[in-house]
Amino acid sequence: MKIRRFQGSNTREVLGQIRQSLGADAVILSNRNLAEGVEIVAAIDFDEEAVAAPAVTWPQALRQEEKPRAESPRLEDERESKGVQPTRAVEPVRQELQALQALVEKRWGRAQAVANSAPSCDPQWLKNLGFSSQLLPQLESATAELGARAGMRQVLEGQIGSLANPLGDGGIFAILGPTGAGKTTSVAKLAAQQVLQHGPESVALFTSDTYRIAGVEQLNIYAKILGVPVEVLRGPEDLLTALQKHHQRRWIFIDTMGLSPRDGRLDEQLQWLDALGNGLQRFLLLPASLAQYSLDQVLQPYTKLSLGAAILSKLDEAPACGAVLEWLAARKLPLAYLSDGQKVPEDIHALDWERLLDSMGLQSSTLAAATDSRYHEA
Repeated sequence: MKIRRFQGSNTREVLGQIRQSLGADAVILSNRNLAEGVEIVAAIDFDEEAVAAPAVTWPQALRQEEKPRAESPRLEDERESKGVQPTRAVEPVRQELQALQALVEKRWGRAQAVANSAPSCDPQWLKNLGFSSQLLPQLESATAELGARAGMRQVLEGQIGSLANPLGDGGIFAILGPTGAGKTTSVAKLAAQQVLQHGPESVALFTSDTYRIAGVEQLNIYAKILGVPVEVLRGPEDLLTALQKHHQRRWIFIDTMGLSPRDGRLDEQLQWLDALGNGLQRFLLLPASLAQYSLDQVLQPYTKLSLGAAILSKLDEAPACGAVLEWLAARKLPLAYLSDGQKVPEDIHALDWERLLDSMGLQSSTLAAATDSRYHEA
């Protein structure tokens, strides 16, 4: 008989290890809770003759002359075909093991059914994440076939896409977006990452955010910490002068004003930024919390521009970002970065679909825990 110990964070995980290592015919001998999770002892190739041998010492209770439990015809047939005679001492143990194995397999089947069905195919669950009719049919089909996490990734990755190596070997990058999106902090994060890798002499910061109170001062604080220069832009002439002054710096980041889409100054700023043509990379910063009814109105001025990619911000505050993801999918605007906090530079990350799914509440561990609780209740 082959006996092994298996340990894991929960019962479902350990049962999966047992099925993978020993197969479906394994039997459970014992289980106990550990500080870190669960331990289960399982066996395969149960040998009745070895168990019945005199060398094995059984508890006194098993040596008593008790009436054996009724055996099923299938078990009796198996014994006869193997030439094995049942013993009164072993039979209660064997039947207990078989009953336990049947219970484990039944619960495992329930757990698998729950994991495969919830919450992947529930249209209301998808709507709660912010998705509407545009992507719902694709998401329902993909999640029903592949499960919640894999199906969601397949659709989003196919419909939105990503921008590999967004900052490349250098360039001029303008961070655009509505008010409150976190443009200044995002500029500081991106600049700080380049300073850490290539040194402060490789980076310069520009800002046209002269409208917001303390906007310039906030960027100046970041620049002082990073040891990089700041240039304030009040018009296209300032932009051209600043570019000439810092032409030797490999990465130039421009923090822009966030204004109402009805404010004429926003269109004016976008026009002189757009005049740089392909020499300027335009990243649209989108808060994950933007709702469907306001997306088109708030972002309408930016749709006129040649946008390179998008940055999804405030993921730590709004996991239901389906509306924004649908907006990106409709315009085939790829994602470059995810931002999920205020720390500079830690809380900005090159796009990682697994990280995005985690931010949306699709953690594998969370689903496993939910599955465990649901089949235990059953």
